[in-house]
Amino acid sequence: MPSEVPLATKWGDRDARRRDILTAGAALLADKGYAALQMRDVAKGAGISPGTIYTYFPTKEALFAELYAQRLILLHNAIEPECVSAEDPVALFVLVATEYLDVYRTYGRELNIWSLLDHTGATASSAHTEALTSAAHKVLAALHASLDRMYSARPEIERVDITSALTLLWATITGLSDQFTGVRQHLHTHDWDAAAQFAATTLTQGLGLRP
Repeated sequence: MPSEVPLATKWGDRDARRRDILTAGAALLADKGYAALQMRDVAKGAGISPGTIYTYFPTKEALFAELYAQRLILLHNAIEPECVSAEDPVALFVLVATEYLDVYRTYGRELNIWSLLDHTGATASSAHTEALTSAAHKVLAALHASLDRMYSARPEIERVDITSALTLLWATITGLSDQFTGVRQHLHTHDWDAAAQFAATTLTQGLGLRP
């Protein structure tokens, strides 16, 4: 007996149609990267006309920003339980860095979407920009709360400015991810686990969270 063919999204169901577009866009990104995220191809994958997609996303960058926001929400969901309960800052750093590596490979390596969106000035893209900013803040808030909890549990150590610590932490994670997703990964002999562990140990010692 032939398998049942899923019903197409009903005409007029904008929420479902939007999900179709995001699903098609995510598939193209995962398969071929940012260069493959062409609006015509996304529309084809979503089963809509090329003109229709622009009623949902005015630009390719707006679509990318929305996909990036969704991926950051998944990142938050992956790290948030450990941010709440982790006692070892090194293990937490390694977890966050490792989870982010895949995010950076797809969304961070080929395009600085933050810079691009900042210079577009397009009102139509503001909602997508806000979604991305909100998702990023959610990730940072989880890490901020975790650092605050760890310092509170260690009253004997000097507390640093957590916002500054997060800036250093995120710059380190981004730098590591860039090293291991581009051509520079062939210029050193360290594997990811060793590099992440070394960075985590060094960083947490500098923050006073590890002897």
